[in-house]
Amino acid sequence: MCRLLGISANKPVDLRFSLFEGRRTLQGLGEENPDGWGLGWYDEDGRPFVKKEARRPSKSKLFRPTALEARSRVFVAHVRKATDGRARKKNCHPFCFDRWLFAHNGSVDRDKLQAHLKAPYAEALEGETDSEVYFRWILQCIESKGDAKEGIAAAINVVRLHARTGLNFLLTDGSTLYAYRDCRDGCGGYTLFYLVRASRDGGPMSVRSREVEALVESKALKGERAVLVCSEGLTEEPWTEIPLRHLLVVGPDLAPSWVEVA
Repeated sequence: MCRLLGISANKPVDLRFSLFEGRRTLQGLGEENPDGWGLGWYDEDGRPFVKKEARRPSKSKLFRPTALEARSRVFVAHVRKATDGRARKKNCHPFCFDRWLFAHNGSVDRDKLQAHLKAPYAEALEGETDSEVYFRWILQCIESKGDAKEGIAAAINVVRLHARTGLNFLLTDGSTLYAYRDCRDGCGGYTLFYLVRASRDGGPMSVRSREVEALVESKALKGERAVLVCSEGLTEEPWTEIPLRHLLVVGPDLAPSWVEVA
C-alpha cells in the first residue's frame, strides 16, 4: 500500500534524512510501492510546487536531486502502490489544487464520490484515481463550511460511505498540515505516526538513529523545530500513533492538536 510523509517546520528544511538517509526511509519504502513517487512543497512566497514520476524512487534520476534541492517549511511526500488508476504520472501523489497539496493512502469508490462534486472541483480532473476525487471533495466541503476542520469532518462523514479500505491522508495549504487516519473494519496496515522534533538547548538537533546520528546532527540548524508525520516511524525516536478517526492539526506554531471525527 502507499506510504505518506509530511513535514511542518519553523524554518525551511530539506528532505535528505527522511527520504534516503535514515534507518527506514521513504526511498526504501518505495521499493515496496513501485508505481510512483511525488514531492510537494512551497517556495518563500507560498506557491506550491510538485515533482512526481510513475516509477520507484531508486530508478529515478529526478528523485534525489529534487529532494536535495527543495527547501521548504512544509513538505508532502508519497510513494505509490496503484489500486485505482494506472501507473502514470498524472495518477501520482501529491495532487495540487489552488494552494492545496494532498496525498492519500487507501481506496474509495471514485464514481460514487465524484457524483458529489460541483464546479469548479468537478472540472479538470487530471488523473484516473479515487484519491484525486477525494481531495477535490474535501476542498469543496472546506469552501462550503468556511473552516478547514469543519469542512474535513463533513467530507469524511460522506467519504466513509464510499470507503473500500483506508482514508489516510495528508493535506496542507502551506501553512497548516492536516493528517487523518481511518480505515474500514479489519483493514490492517493503515498506520500513521507523528513525531515532534526539536533541537536541545539551542544546540544541534539530535536523533537517535545509530546509523546516521552524527550526520543528522551536523546538518541540523540551531533552534530548528519540526513535526513529522509518516505511515511508519522512520527513526528510533518516540513516534506517536495517530488514533483511528482522528485528525492531527499542525499549525505554524508547531503545536499538534487533535480533532476526533466521530
